Amino acid sequence: MNADETAVALAESLISKIKARKNSFFNLAVSGGSTPRHFFSLLATEEFRKQIPWENVRFFWVDERCVEPTHPESNFGMTYDALLQNAFVPASNIFRMKGEDIPENEAQRYIRILRKELPAVDGFPVFDLVLLGMGEDGHTASIFPSDMEYINSELPVEVVVHPVTRQKRITLTGKSINNAREVVVLINGAAKAELLKTIINREPGFEKYPVAHVHNYQGEIAFYLDKDAAGFVS
Repeated sequence: MNADETAVALAESLISKIKARKNSFFNLAVSGGSTPRHFFSLLATEEFRKQIPWENVRFFWVDERCVEPTHPESNFGMTYDALLQNAFVPASNIFRMKGEDIPENEAQRYIRILRKELPAVDGFPVFDLVLLGMGEDGHTASIFPSDMEYINSELPVEVVVHPVTRQKRITLTGKSINNAREVVVLINGAAKAELLKTIINREPGFEKYPVAHVHNYQGEIAFYLDKDAAGFVS
């Protein structure tokens, strides 16, 4: 499948899950990046947006850069521009991470929001679905290979520092991600194909990449790949 076909397949799956919840909320945690932007733009098209009962979908964020929501690097800003402004999602259904606030204070505030709004298992929130991407270095959310301790952090949300830019970010930790009922990783592009093969096939060294440690609490994870990303996966 090409990138468009992959996005359509994920959209159809997501829509069926949302509709299956009928009158209860579907709690979705979303990520930033160019691949999710493409997916969100697809959901915002008339064909798909009219199929979704947006009043039943609640948006949370996997991670956020510590910038203003109008900043070009804001994950919330990207989601708003690509989807939320076109999908008529009630404001009360949007729980953004405030990247413009003091990071440590915001991480604590977001923990309180998750505890208030979501069911919990073992002290960690339970999302219906967590949508992730993967960087070319194998990072996911804002958990980088240099900071693997955040995979097993005892806090649901942490403040992290990008290993190159030193930009602060707020992120769900591994246990918050893995508590989800479903975890989906959406990946496009040939640049990630060889690393993805290492991770999926559990080849030597796979364990040093954060994305290799995400799953739901049944140990399952779904990968949605375009043909370029899947080039080396058997």
